[in-house]
Amino acid sequence: MKKENGKQKVERNDVYTTSVYYSKILTPLQMEWQPKEDITAYELAMYLPYLSRIVMPYEINVNLPHFRHFKITNNN
Repeated sequence: MKKENGKQKVERNDVYTTSVYYSKILTPLQMEWQPKEDITAYELAMYLPYLSRIVMPYEINVNLPHFRHFKITNNN
């Protein structure tokens, strides 16, 4: 603030920002059960949470060895 002749003069430095929001709608993975002949009881136990629900791409790591019994399609 500056004073001029006993009055206060307010100087403003306004900064305007523009925000851009980008969002993408994620679709669930398409998982088809295609078991191999060498499946183990441990691998079967690992699949139980995924057999009867919708699985989003960020929930699983498709590179894990026990997911080789699924045909996984990511449409994102």
